[in-house]
Amino acid sequence: MRIALKSSAYRPPRAPLAMAALAFSGGIWLAGSISRSPLQWGAAAFLSALCALLAVRKSDPRLANGCAILSVAFAGAFAFVEVAAPRVHVPPPELVSGSPVEVIGHVTNDGSFLNGGSPRERFDLQSESLQIAGHRFDVPFGIRATVFVSRQEHDPDHADTGGRFPALAYGDRVRFTARLRLPRNFGNPGAFDYEGYLRGIGITALASVKAENIRILPGESGTRFGFWRSRIRRSILNHINNAGLWSHEDAPLFAAMILGEDSLLLRNVKEEFQETGMYHLLVVSGMNVALLAFAVFWVARRLRAPDWLASLITIALSIFYAYVAGMGVPIQRAVLMLSLFLVARLLYRERAALNATGFAALVVLLLSPRALFEPGFQLTFLALLAISGISLLLLHRSSYRLRAALRHFDSTGYDLVLPARMAQLRLDLRLIISRIGKVLGATPAKWIVLGALSLAIALFELTLVSSITQAALVLPMRAYFHRAAIIGMPANALVLPLSGVMLNAGVAAIALSYISGFFARIAGFVAAVSLHWTLLALGWLSRLHISQWRIPDPNFALWMVAVVGVTLAFFAARRTRSLAVAGLALLFLSAGFAAVYDPAPHVVRNDLEVTAIDVGQGDSILVSSPEGRTMLVDAGGSIGPVRSEFDYGEDVVSPYLWWRGLKHLDVVVLTHAHGDHIGGMARIVQNFRPRELWLGMNPETPALDHLLQVAAANGVAVRKHVAGDELDWGGAHIRVLSPPADWRVKAQPRNDDSLSMLISFRNTRALLAGDVEKRMERFLATESPAADLLKVAHHGSATSTTEDLLRAVHPQYAVISDGYRNSFGHPRPQVLERLQSAHVRTYRTDLLGGVTFLLDGKTVEPELTRMR
Repeated sequence: MRIALKSSAYRPPRAPLAMAALAFSGGIWLAGSISRSPLQWGAAAFLSALCALLAVRKSDPRLANGCAILSVAFAGAFAFVEVAAPRVHVPPPELVSGSPVEVIGHVTNDGSFLNGGSPRERFDLQSESLQIAGHRFDVPFGIRATVFVSRQEHDPDHADTGGRFPALAYGDRVRFTARLRLPRNFGNPGAFDYEGYLRGIGITALASVKAENIRILPGESGTRFGFWRSRIRRSILNHINNAGLWSHEDAPLFAAMILGEDSLLLRNVKEEFQETGMYHLLVVSGMNVALLAFAVFWVARRLRAPDWLASLITIALSIFYAYVAGMGVPIQRAVLMLSLFLVARLLYRERAALNATGFAALVVLLLSPRALFEPGFQLTFLALLAISGISLLLLHRSSYRLRAALRHFDSTGYDLVLPARMAQLRLDLRLIISRIGKVLGATPAKWIVLGALSLAIALFELTLVSSITQAALVLPMRAYFHRAAIIGMPANALVLPLSGVMLNAGVAAIALSYISGFFARIAGFVAAVSLHWTLLALGWLSRLHISQWRIPDPNFALWMVAVVGVTLAFFAARRTRSLAVAGLALLFLSAGFAAVYDPAPHVVRNDLEVTAIDVGQGDSILVSSPEGRTMLVDAGGSIGPVRSEFDYGEDVVSPYLWWRGLKHLDVVVLTHAHGDHIGGMARIVQNFRPRELWLGMNPETPALDHLLQVAAANGVAVRKHVAGDELDWGGAHIRVLSPPADWRVKAQPRNDDSLSMLISFRNTRALLAGDVEKRMERFLATESPAADLLKVAHHGSATSTTEDLLRAVHPQYAVISDGYRNSFGHPRPQVLERLQSAHVRTYRTDLLGGVTFLLDGKTVEPELTRMR
């Protein structure tokens, strides 16, 4: 029995580089959790390495291995504290004081037109000199400039700046005058670390500038490396868009898939790929490198190039492709693994996929230790771990044996070196082929039988690898994208078989467009047909209700369940067949649990909670009743006619609600139809599917019509309320104070349209006043609006918060929702003076971030959401 167990266990090759990468990652994580100096971490690494050497000398392998692992871990910690912090300069305070600054610098990336309906361009630059009030600063730092262009004057190809945006390229020197500002995160838990993201790419200041203020200066700056990369990318993008290879709808997709240039993709297109778990097709990932490298190597061998030359050509072209595409973490990993694989192949060394994964991870982390904390790195290497550490081992025990049985099929001598069961299979297949051959002929019969079996094996392998990878990624997908990605497996099965054809035909079309337009269009047609099939399949899948399923942040228990599932599956795959199957089943069970289980939301019971969410210059308030029912009042949004791909509902409000563990809302309330209140509401309705939508009196606008359509599509009941309406809601009492029933709306939304509510719990009350101004405040003052907490109307504008209203409300606390250093000057000094004179303790989201108030029926207790 003991012999049988050993024979049934697959013995994978050892992977010391994978263990080294794991130890290095652990050290980086440790350094991120425990603050220590580089000297301390370096000393620990040195002493551990010395311990390992002494253990080797004493012939103690266990101690030597343990000390070596510790040494690598401490080296990772040293690298993190010494190397990971980006060496970037922060602009002096004088330059970000709000005064105009003359900037001279050179472009570090090309400007990209944002095809979101607004004439807006963006580019990054490195400053060379800055002048303000006669003072000059020569400290270089990165600036991200947003350029506004009038619709009539937008012309991306125009070279001068006479009112048009100049066609900028890497290295161009420019001069403009703008107000600089520091990047700032939204002050809510769960918010995206925008400051950290920009700092990681060397950007420490933001600027908004009109196109007519930009002047191109003589000369160039930057590196030759960046210069040629920019010119090559521009040439390729020009051929993608203007060589007649694809339609205007298809060209942006090929630009994204082949070069990673996604600036022309609309948000709804990206989200369709996200919903189906196929977003990796839209970015330059390791799959792109693998598919292109396979095609290059295959063509080189068909042209009878020697093995070493085919390998060299494949590696060289892969490095060139990575250079042009941007050298992101996924493509770095893929090129490193590919190079290791091909070199090992030439040296006839065992090609351990797990060891190659470890090698790639180790090199990436050595170059950029902070990459360990980036979602792209984690998702990439977790997927690779699932493939190389679980899937390939299971395939070795299953389909690889069948594939071996199909080799040298006509050789009966080969039967003798195979296991008995595989040899018997070959005999059975020959018998089947001979019988079918009597009808169809020997050769067609062989093609049909072996082809059908090969296809079945390929489908099995695709299904197994895809399902295991998706199972391993369920929890990270939930944490970073709040999607279960349940339909990722069928999506991959439908799309991946043609993805190689699509990508390689696309690359061939671009390459041929430099030589022959006729042959380029043929390759482009093949790529377009493959793309259209992909879009058809993804469009069908994205319409399924399950693809729209959004889920809140996982808690610690869910993380542990997922980690245990992946870990046990990883080790079980190396043991007996029965243990491997049990580990696989446990992986799928843990993934299903991580996808569907919803921890209890973070809702305060027995108190009335009012939280002003930081949405910049807008409003969004979460109200939780004493019985745990939830209401969202407004959802932020952009101001004015400028449209953007940024969605406040999806990108600001939803992450905070998911951080709170909320999956559904009971009620959403729109106070009035201005953009900074309604802008994010449609996405909130889609993501949280509330039972009811409350409205006041609003004119018909495109934004309101869209919101009502989304509400109807999601089964949300629409309720209209006016002054005098009262209702009990989850242990609290709500009285609507405005607008009056006879209120007449005009063609466009007005602040005085606002739906104002007084929410009471026992002896404590909160007045949510929307954006009402003086006229409506006079009406509110007659409606007995006394409250302990006042949501200051219209972001602290001088047109609101009159002395009459303050006397009628007599609040203890007030909260103002406004944007940091907003252009309106909110809150106005006179409003702050009125609040101070009335002895009202005032909180501001622009300075404090999100603010929560707990009303327990007797008192009001404020707290900052950043501290929760």
